[in-house]
Amino acid sequence: MNTQKTGSLIAAIRKEQNRTQRDLANELGVSSAAISKWERGVGFPDVSLVEPLAESLGITIAELFKGEQIEESVDREYESLLSDVVKVSADEICRKKRLANWIIAATVAALYVLISVITGRWEITWVVWVAYCFYRVITEHIFKCS
Repeated sequence: MNTQKTGSLIAAIRKEQNRTQRDLANELGVSSAAISKWERGVGFPDVSLVEPLAESLGITIAELFKGEQIEESVDREYESLLSDVVKVSADEICRKKRLANWIIAATVAALYVLISVITGRWEITWVVWVAYCFYRVITEHIFKCS
């Protein structure tokens, strides 16, 4: 996968469609700076954005990865396989984020309890921080890995 070729393809198709970077960014829910990075080949879209980006540009995932439009039709089974790989990768990243947030929340809660036990001071602030940590974890779960 060549980020320069993919970036050039994104820019070319976006311009053919008479769309600005801001238009594409708004559609995908990212910043126009992110679109600029992709188009310059400095970065590549997050795995969770690959399928929506390809759909928005009217190309296949295979074409996006290859960095060029493919003249012959892409085998539907191949494209379906790529789509499944992208979804599995995004799900795995999401799962790891959730796990990390649970570990952080539990660690922060344990530290506040430990500090309170050692110092003998039970202040309301630790309850607020613990509640906030678990609030973050729960809302991330509800909103599917923000």
